[in-house]
Amino acid sequence: MNFANASRCLKFAVLGFALVIPITVLTSGCGPQQPPQTNTSPTPGEAASTPVGKQGRLAVVLPGLPNDQSWDQAAYEAAQALKAKGVEVAIAESVSPADAPRILRQFADSGYTTIIAHSFNFQDAVFQVAKDYPNINFAWAGGIKKTGSNVADYDQPFYQGAYMVGLVAAKLSKTGKLGAIYGFDIPVCHAMGEAMLAGAKTTRPNVQLVASAAGDWYDPTKAREAAIAQADTGVDFWIGCGIGPVLGAIQAANTKGGYVTSYVGDMSSQGPKVVAANLIWNMEPLFSKMLEDTASGTFANKYYEMAVPEGVIRVDIPPAFKDKVGADTIQAIEKTRSQIASGELKVPFVPK
Repeated sequence: MNFANASRCLKFAVLGFALVIPITVLTSGCGPQQPPQTNTSPTPGEAASTPVGKQGRLAVVLPGLPNDQSWDQAAYEAAQALKAKGVEVAIAESVSPADAPRILRQFADSGYTTIIAHSFNFQDAVFQVAKDYPNINFAWAGGIKKTGSNVADYDQPFYQGAYMVGLVAAKLSKTGKLGAIYGFDIPVCHAMGEAMLAGAKTTRPNVQLVASAAGDWYDPTKAREAAIAQADTGVDFWIGCGIGPVLGAIQAANTKGGYVTSYVGDMSSQGPKVVAANLIWNMEPLFSKMLEDTASGTFANKYYEMAVPEGVIRVDIPPAFKDKVGADTIQAIEKTRSQIASGELKVPFVPK
């Protein structure tokens, strides 16, 4: 889950068509950003999305930059994948909550049929603007089942991936003390730490969890301080909820020793020697389903829950860690994924 940082610069990118919407570009203090590379091929074992080119026009509002290897890039890559299949797509990036209503209105005035506000902090803006555009569908990243007649909410079921990360943590931790660093101790985040602990206990019953909230989604310094404090108690494997918490945990692991898992993207390049697992969020099936529901008129009051069974959540082991993690643990991850996908295993959701 992601709260926007109002200090970021605003940029605007239009994908797949020539229309330019007059959004003010604020460049003070911000250099040009290079777009990330996008892989539009389905990962083996995941269901490929159906082309939805005739099912509306998609706009995505990001709180951060599309090359963060995490929250914002997950949404950006999903939009790019749909654009490659013929969907008209527009993206606004580095949008603050204060500016979100204006951006949402400009997208609505320009005829976008499905507008996704990809931050928990866009809640007020979405519900404020949606009431003025009853024929436009909006979605926001709430994860709390708050919807409206033309507003959908979507879950962030990272706890299912965190359960599989627990298998890696149980294998790599020398102390048996696991750490969780949250931007804020909200249900989606809290459930990640508890699920990692539950997964680890399946092979190492005596493991323990130490959890802390950094108080910020983007600030790695605060998270680093929290992670080092945990390391001083013996923690040597971390999961993070938020970009800043993971970057801070990586810094702590580099200093104190230990391992970290990425937050909803491949962040292994940020810590090649310490990032032992990547928790991946493939949002393309989610965005595709929203477009399909817009086309069929079934979008109203939807709460979208798509996770491991839909190929939206998975856990990957970076190549550099495959030997250290071991074939037995990698096989256990795949077996667990199959059990979650089939419904044989229900991962506990512990919100507090």
